[in-house]
Amino acid sequence: MLAPPPDIDLAQLSEALNDRWRVDVATLDYAPLGAGSHHWIATERTGRRWFVTVDELRAGQFSGDPDAAYAAYAIAYRSATALREAGLEFVLTPVADMGGAVIHRLGPHFSMIVLPFVDGETFGWGGYRNERDRQDILRHLARLHSVDVPPTLTRREDFSVPKRAELVEALQRPGEAWTTGPFGEPARQLLLANEDNLRAAFNRYDTLVAAASASTESWVVTHGEPHAGNVIRDRQDRLLLFDWDTVAVGPRERDLWMLVGDDLADLDAYEAGGGSVGVSGSVVWLYRLWWELADIALYTADLRAAHDRDENTEASWRILSRGLPIRAELLG
Repeated sequence: MLAPPPDIDLAQLSEALNDRWRVDVATLDYAPLGAGSHHWIATERTGRRWFVTVDELRAGQFSGDPDAAYAAYAIAYRSATALREAGLEFVLTPVADMGGAVIHRLGPHFSMIVLPFVDGETFGWGGYRNERDRQDILRHLARLHSVDVPPTLTRREDFSVPKRAELVEALQRPGEAWTTGPFGEPARQLLLANEDNLRAAFNRYDTLVAAASASTESWVVTHGEPHAGNVIRDRQDRLLLFDWDTVAVGPRERDLWMLVGDDLADLDAYEAGGGSVGVSGSVVWLYRLWWELADIALYTADLRAAHDRDENTEASWRILSRGLPIRAELLG
């Protein structure tokens, strides 16, 4: 996120770092990175740094049930830790606190994790900037997809689009103005102008899901979002993969759609690393369409709710307006 949440208590965050991780905080600097989570760089009086991630438990697919959101995050980070302990050294996982926990509840509405600060090169969201990085992450994914499912990992792909019900409900009430903030009414008008396009997209998506759900025997452990923004190349030239909150058992295409071309012919590193050659083009397209629909539904929910104009809501409006109408090639 580009701006911190207004109701975060930085004194409480510092206290948790000190009490639970024994981090003697000298400064907490907000890092405007990514989307969905909030990040700070905590610097100790000794100069040692830590990367702190805070998630809003009221946001995302678990909106309205902070307890369910916290439980899901806990499962994800414990599973990531199990994967690293199983020998996947590229998995960048949270640091356990003094009691052995890898996640902490920060009041009723937030959770926090602490990661080691990795000195290295990070990249923006999207495709990989060069073939070397793409090949390295494909080799990592081949190993991930070959590992045994950790006992902690109970999440399985269900193909749900977060906030879909709210989006459908909004389309069914076209006459109600959204006086929720500066982007409310523009978002409503944009949705109404693209209603037919959205309905066609959901119909196409449901058709693809029905086919992909027919067999789950070949499902594997997947990261969920292995795009370029979720990797860092450290000073030892290792490419590390972070943001494991989306880890789940699912089709290998859940990871590969971000890294494979339309002809599915550029998976040499994945296959050489032990990954299956049985990649489905239709499931790749399913996940490309899922990403578009999820963005639209989530950012619509943000702008339909009460909001002010800030860097986060400006980004939400920008992404939503770029995402509609959904590209024709995704609709089959």
